Amino acid sequence: MRVLVVDPPLFTLPYDRHFARALAKRGAEVTLVGRPLRGFEDSLEAEPFRFLPLFYRRAENARSEAWRTSAPRRLLKGLEHVFGLRALERLCAAERPDVLHLQWLVLPLLDRWALRRIGRHAGLVLTVHDSIALQGAKNASWAQLWGDRRSRLIFDRYVAHTEHTRERLRAIGVEDRKISVVPHPLLPVGDPGAAAAPVAPGEGPEILFFGQIKPYKGVDVLVEAALRLAARGCRFTVTVVGRPYEPLDALQAKIEAAGAGTHFRFDLRHVPDDALAAYLARADLVVFPYRHIDASGALTLAIAAGKPIVATRVGVFAEPPNRDQLTLVPPDDPAALAEALEPLVRDPAAREVLGQRVRHLQEGIPSWDRFAEACLGVYAGLDPRASAAAQPEVAPQSSR
Repeated sequence: MRVLVVDPPLFTLPYDRHFARALAKRGAEVTLVGRPLRGFEDSLEAEPFRFLPLFYRRAENARSEAWRTSAPRRLLKGLEHVFGLRALERLCAAERPDVLHLQWLVLPLLDRWALRRIGRHAGLVLTVHDSIALQGAKNASWAQLWGDRRSRLIFDRYVAHTEHTRERLRAIGVEDRKISVVPHPLLPVGDPGAAAAPVAPGEGPEILFFGQIKPYKGVDVLVEAALRLAARGCRFTVTVVGRPYEPLDALQAKIEAAGAGTHFRFDLRHVPDDALAAYLARADLVVFPYRHIDASGALTLAIAAGKPIVATRVGVFAEPPNRDQLTLVPPDDPAALAEALEPLVRDPAAREVLGQRVRHLQEGIPSWDRFAEACLGVYAGLDPRASAAAQPEVAPQSSR
C-alpha cells in the first residue's frame, strides 16, 4: 500500500516521524511530505520512509527570528503553499498513492480545492488534532473559519484521538461511520543525560510548562496563579520552555513589577529533544493551563516522563482514563490553579502520589505499532486493494 503522510509545515514532526515509521514497519510504502528540514531543529535520518520537502522552500531559508516572524515571510509562505499544493497534485497524479493522510489544514479554501482534485485517485484521510478551526486563533477571518469547516467535510475517513473530537466532527455534519477514535500514542522523552537543561534551576520545586506558546495554552493563567503562590510565600520556580507565537513582554513586565522575577525562568525558543528531556527530568510538576485542546503530544511526553500533572478540565485531559489520574482545574481560572498547585508545591509526598497515578497511565496507552495497525484498517475500508496491506506483518507489540 502506498501512503502519503502530509503535514505541510511539519507542525507535528515528532508525531509524523513515529507514525510514518510505524506504517513502514507494517509493510506500507510511505512518503512523508512537508517543508524543508531545519538542521538545528529537525532530524529524519535512516528512516524506513521517503521524505519530500514540497512546501515553503524559500520561506524556510530563515536565518533570523525576525525573518521567521515577519509579514513578508508570511506572505511568501502563503504563495509557496499554492506551489506546494500543485507539486502535491503532480506527485499524486504520477504515483497514484492509495491514501493521502493529511495531518493539518493550513489554508483551508486552497487545501480543499487541491484535495478534491487529488481525491479522484487517492483516498483522503484527515487526522483531527484540533477540532477548533485554526486552533481558535483570534485573528482568523470569517473566510478562514468558513473554509475550514467546508474543507473538513471532504474527507473519506477521519482519525480522532478523543471522544470530544468525535462529537465535534458529528456537530459539523461528519457521519459517525467515517470517524475512528484511536488514542494518541506516547512520544518518547529521549535521553535526559545527553544535555543539561539550558536554564539554571531556581529555588524550590520546579513547575514546567513546555511547548509552542500560543494564546489558547494559557501561559498567562499560569503566571497569574504563580504570582498568587509567590504572594503566599511559597518556594517554587516556574520554567516556561518553547517558542512564543504571542507577545510575552507584558507578562514578563508584570512578573518584574510584582517583584517575583526569581520565581520564573524562560527559555523562549524551539528546544532540542535532548534539552527538553533534561527539563522534564528536572521538573517536579508539569502544568497544562490550556483554554481548549483536543489531543496533546506534550501530554504524552509528560506521561512518558512519569511526572505529576496539573491540567485544565478540557479535551483529552478530561477524558478517561486521564481525568482520574491528573489533577484538573477549570480553564481560565488562576485562583483554582493556584489552589491546586499550592499543596503540591509545599508537600513532596503529595507530588509523589500524583506522579504514581500518572505513571499508571503509561500501561493503557497504545504503541505506535498498534496505532499504525488501526490506521491501516481505516485505509482498508477505503479501497479493497488495501485489505492485504492492512493485515499485520509482525506480531503486535506491547502497548508499553
